[in-house]
Amino acid sequence: MTDGPEFRLDNPILVQWEFASEERLDKRNSIYRELVEGDNAEDVLFAAVAEVAPDRVLDVGCGTGEMSQRIERELGAQVTALDSSPRMVHLTRERGIDARVGDVQALEFDDGTFDCVVAGWVLYHVPDRPRGIAECARVLRPGGRLAAATLASHNLAELWEFLWADLDRDISFSAENGQAQLEPYFARVERRDAHGVVVFPTPDAMRSYVAANITRAHLAANVPDFTEPVRARTYHTIFIAETAS
Repeated sequence: MTDGPEFRLDNPILVQWEFASEERLDKRNSIYRELVEGDNAEDVLFAAVAEVAPDRVLDVGCGTGEMSQRIERELGAQVTALDSSPRMVHLTRERGIDARVGDVQALEFDDGTFDCVVAGWVLYHVPDRPRGIAECARVLRPGGRLAAATLASHNLAELWEFLWADLDRDISFSAENGQAQLEPYFARVERRDAHGVVVFPTPDAMRSYVAANITRAHLAANVPDFTEPVRARTYHTIFIAETAS
């Protein structure tokens, strides 16, 4: 069986609950960074922003503000960060970033305000994706760039199979369907894949990671004892979408 509607990543109640605090997000990110081998998807996303040397950047769904801070520090860009969670906005402001509570489906910025919009693993949380994508395109200057990161539906398939879970995942903005959703609003769309392997050395490491998963935390109870490391392939995609010049 597939995840029920209450467990969809674009369920507003689930999103509000998940991002009311940072603990689970921080745990997922820290474990991923510690255990991943191969492409680091966060670096691929950052590189997509850096190569256009933007002056003004909007980071939608900024989370705790790590990417916003990196862009501001390393690129010298003026970053505006946006999130629907007051807690995430507070944490991002503590990094010295201009952060605001807001909704990507109704951006309170003038047309053509930004050189680049960053949407890192966030568009699959948006209930009205066409409206959110259209808003990202609207606030970009002519020739501006959206860098949007997401997952493939078979991301970590070996992990979920190891835990006897259904492999059929309905991700509303994914590596498989993201380009088709972006093309109506942008003159050019490019796909960049970032593939790696997460190596779980112990049952405790796997259990901690699964327990922090947004929709599949209940599967932590399925983690069995094992002595050899378990490897699961990661499939992330960064879409580069540019408005007409």
